Amino acid sequence: MKWDEPMEKIKVMIVGNNDNRIYEIKSLLRNDKVAFIGFSKLDDNVVEKSISLKPHVMIIQCEDEFKAAIDLAEKIYIKIPGCAVILLCDSFDVSMIEKVMLAGVRKVLQFPIDTETLTENIELAHYMEKSRMENSDVTASNNMQSWIITVFGAKGGIGKTSITVNLAVALAKMGKKVAVIDADLQFGDVNVYFDIDPKDTISELSQGNDAGDIDAIKRMMALHFSGVSIVCAPKSPEYAEYVSPKNIETMIDTMRPFYDYILIDTAPVFSDITMAAIENSNLVLLVTVQDISTLRNTRITLNILESLQQKEKTELVINRLTKGLISLKDMQRVLNEQVKNTIAFDFKTATTAHNKGIPIVLDAPKSEIGKDLKKLANYVVNTIDHRVS
Repeated sequence: MKWDEPMEKIKVMIVGNNDNRIYEIKSLLRNDKVAFIGFSKLDDNVVEKSISLKPHVMIIQCEDEFKAAIDLAEKIYIKIPGCAVILLCDSFDVSMIEKVMLAGVRKVLQFPIDTETLTENIELAHYMEKSRMENSDVTASNNMQSWIITVFGAKGGIGKTSITVNLAVALAKMGKKVAVIDADLQFGDVNVYFDIDPKDTISELSQGNDAGDIDAIKRMMALHFSGVSIVCAPKSPEYAEYVSPKNIETMIDTMRPFYDYILIDTAPVFSDITMAAIENSNLVLLVTVQDISTLRNTRITLNILESLQQKEKTELVINRLTKGLISLKDMQRVLNEQVKNTIAFDFKTATTAHNKGIPIVLDAPKSEIGKDLKKLANYVVNTIDHRVS
């Protein structure tokens, strides 16, 4: 968030079964007033994902699935008050207009369409739905079935995985149902921090085309004694090629109804896998540390996230904070961002916990670093959800 905070963007979710058309619609969302927050297939999981993402506007791309699109629009109208639905079709049967109106659809648009026309209709649909809400007693539910949190870093070796693991355990200690997906497919070591030697990994799940089967996912998961369930990274880098961005998205969608929080640890690169995780997340924790090269990479990362319209849901976490030449104020000035979460530097405590295979929040909960990690968990639970509601 910049010092001069901009007006909130209209959060747009896209639903449809034509991948090429979905990409085309996404490419049209280039206006500063709108932000793409995720997409979904028009399937059984779409409502749960929509409840989780809480879009202001949902664009349903439909070709001949009018009944499915209208049924979804009706469910969204009931379950997510405040979300305006737009149907974007190649052609439209005028005999369906009454059903469309009864389902609460705000706009029916037709391909081809340009950025300006689409943006104008998004703004109008959002304004109409917002006005309806302000003049009625209906309020959107603040209950979110699942939070998807991606932990990302602009450089390797800055403690990103440690934060993922300890945040997951801290949330589990608070009574939350938590899962971790290790999406650092070549060199992920979430299992090492949990001291787990997995039998199956994400690559086996993807090869078997079981990413959409919750029973298969649960059979493959490793379970830590803290209560956290883990989808482990492949055991060897060459198996990473078996996992596609679509596998990641399908897995996230399948797991959503069964967990309060799903944390995704990522590689420090803007790969297709990382972008699939970021785009399907409610929150991105961007980890950085106090050195010039990492700060430079973090600044570049923030610019990239802004260009991809993902910066609105990004929060900085300063890891290994200590007194030095670069102060916290200096970092905020360089990054032009407020920093709400910091983790103290405590090499001995962190190394001891890692070598023992016990997360810091369990091994040294009263240490300064342990307390900071617990604060981060509290921030996620008590503060972040207000940004989406």
